[in-house]
Amino acid sequence: MYRALFKSPIASKRMSTSSAAAVSAATPVSAKKPTTVQPQWYPQEASESPVLKVYNSLTRTKTEFVPIVPNHITWYSCGPTVYTHSHMGHARNYVSTDINRRLLQDYFGYNVKFIQNVTDIDDKIIIAARHQHLYEQEVTTKFKSVDAELLKLAEDALVEYVNKNLPQFTGKDIKQEFGNWTKTVNVQEQAVTIPKFPMYVKAANDAHSAITTPNIPLEEFFTKVQDVTMPFLDKTLGSGINDPSIFRKLPSFWENNFNEDMAKLNVLPSSITTRVSEYIPDIITYVEKIIANGYAYATNDGSVYFDTAKFENSSNHDYAKLQPWNKGDMSLINDGEGSLTTGQETKKNAADFALWKTSKPGEPEWTSPWGQGRPGWHIECSVMASDTAGECMDIHSGGVDLCFPHHDNELAQSEAYYDNKQWVNYFLHNGHLHIQGQKMSKSLKNFITIQEALDSYSPRQLRLVFAMNAWEKTIDFKDSFIKEVKALESTFSKFFTTVRALNNDNKHSISEGEYISKRLGPVEKQLYDDLATAQTDVHAAFCDNLSTYQALRSMQELVSKSNNYIQATSTSNQNELRIEPLLEVVRWISKILNILGFEVRSDNLGWSDSSSSSSNQGGASTEDIAMPYVKALSQFRDSVRNLAINKEDYSKILAATDLLRSDLIKLGISLDDRPNNLPALVKFLNPQEQEELINQQAEKEKLALEKQKKKEQAALANAQKEKERLEKMKINPVDMFKDSSLYSEWDEEGLPLKDIKGEEVSKSMRKKLTKQQQQQQKQYQEYLKSIE
Repeated sequence: MYRALFKSPIASKRMSTSSAAAVSAATPVSAKKPTTVQPQWYPQEASESPVLKVYNSLTRTKTEFVPIVPNHITWYSCGPTVYTHSHMGHARNYVSTDINRRLLQDYFGYNVKFIQNVTDIDDKIIIAARHQHLYEQEVTTKFKSVDAELLKLAEDALVEYVNKNLPQFTGKDIKQEFGNWTKTVNVQEQAVTIPKFPMYVKAANDAHSAITTPNIPLEEFFTKVQDVTMPFLDKTLGSGINDPSIFRKLPSFWENNFNEDMAKLNVLPSSITTRVSEYIPDIITYVEKIIANGYAYATNDGSVYFDTAKFENSSNHDYAKLQPWNKGDMSLINDGEGSLTTGQETKKNAADFALWKTSKPGEPEWTSPWGQGRPGWHIECSVMASDTAGECMDIHSGGVDLCFPHHDNELAQSEAYYDNKQWVNYFLHNGHLHIQGQKMSKSLKNFITIQEALDSYSPRQLRLVFAMNAWEKTIDFKDSFIKEVKALESTFSKFFTTVRALNNDNKHSISEGEYISKRLGPVEKQLYDDLATAQTDVHAAFCDNLSTYQALRSMQELVSKSNNYIQATSTSNQNELRIEPLLEVVRWISKILNILGFEVRSDNLGWSDSSSSSSNQGGASTEDIAMPYVKALSQFRDSVRNLAINKEDYSKILAATDLLRSDLIKLGISLDDRPNNLPALVKFLNPQEQEELINQQAEKEKLALEKQKKKEQAALANAQKEKERLEKMKINPVDMFKDSSLYSEWDEEGLPLKDIKGEEVSKSMRKKLTKQQQQQQKQYQEYLKSIE
């Protein structure tokens, strides 16, 4: 019966009627009891909701996201290769990944197992570890001054570096001629065809400068010659380095450095962290199974290669799923193999890649069935991800530059190991980061480290940079974009500060016994509708490929509408402001910002700031503690200000109130004047707002001082002119031309007759002088009258 009730309202009514009739017929009249029937429920049909879709590199389209296990996500992210500073390219990758992870975890509600590796065995790490060890051993600890031996070592290293990397230099004497050559060569023009050319020129130029600078400090010399000296030492001594601790020391240091940088950027730590060095036995076992499955082969030199042709020709497999157009690109293939890989002539096919490499002198090594060797680059992720995620995972992520060959080779290895068709369901590749239009690269040494970026920008601003761009698209970190990001940050910050101030003002009024209506008017209802629209738009944006930039724009529009509401109610006598809808807006925006990884206040009224959200031991915020005192100051200022406005001669009192306002800004508090005799709005400023107002105040004071200085200078000039005029008035007209350096003879009225050479003064000149004397006569008469 209950199933029928839900199926058809008409059927349910019929059943109820027939059942009632049956009861009536079977029961005597005297025994009848009233029956109660539950009224029909008429649910409103819900509108169709958007579904989550993400850009999947495996399909190169936005694909509906459906996890393997409902409500659970297994996610493997390619982690850092730790051998030097983390740079802004890493920040772009890991912060964007962090934002996507937080959205899936905290907005869509999935339980995410997030796995990230640390590559601590790699060609770059081996070279960097040897370089660092040899430079410390053979240079920095050995030499205590820039002596002849050290100079000779640096000169030899520079010659070899230039000969190898800068064949464009055709001079015979590098020490004498190289400096002048670098001034004439067009570095940027050469960089078009030789990307590393600027790096080579800089390294050689630094070394040349150190060698040719007399009395250069030792530490400066070490720094400048390091890049040319390390490869020189490695060439002659590198093969003798085989102590495993040397190859562990460098990646361990830079792994910790990477973690510190990520913490500063508020990137969540991974659920599981894996290191290549801790998976060597697993890698060997994994490679053995791939060989057993027929997709890899060992060579005579003790290496093992993946058989790409065998794999691709299998009906069960496809090679290079992510970027099939690149599978014949030997430059990418060779780059993926690493600079230390040799003996590739033993491969069956040029596209085959190493699963296990035989170790050469100067490299770490482990015992395997094929001899002493070390893992290839691609195999590490396959093994670690398989160990923690299994034979199929939901998401694999990393930078777009890893698509081919790294991720394509990962897929091939893992699908060969499990002999399945699909190891990863969704590949999320973050776009590149360009700086002022130029791609950054560790190999080119043109990167900005994360710490350098944090010296200029806050972690919040950097996260905004990445959130303001589609995660799969290239970001150009240029001045105009940074300006746009800072403007958005300022918009949110000022709005949060204003609403908190209004809320504090509202609470104070209630504590003073003032009656404040709660009834909503049309404008408040409209603001609630605007909030609902923004919530719908933000949800749609997140469903559409986790589009944070669209979501931020929707929230920015809601802030604009909220500010319009504040402005309208503050200038209108018809409507009083209601704080509730504004608090709802701020709390919802704060919730979304928190999900995106921006730190927010504990009261959810804006993002976190130490100056405005710090608490004492009792848990009260700075604003709660300071408000009574600040409000008293505000009320004092209001009364004094009104007196000054009503009585114009009270200008000094008005100036005193302005001085008080300036002093409060320096304490992090702003008093905003409002129309219609409303009391000033008390705002607690964050550092950015405080600095902005202090700068504005300083600019006003500067302009006022300049204006006052100009006024004083004008007054001084006028006084000087008046003094000169008075002095001139005292001169008797008869004496005004008695200058023997100009004239030699005068008439009885003092007019010149002859000049200094004895020549008669011309008639026109006498006429001019007579006119001047007559003007002086008038001024002289005025002077005589003034002293009578």
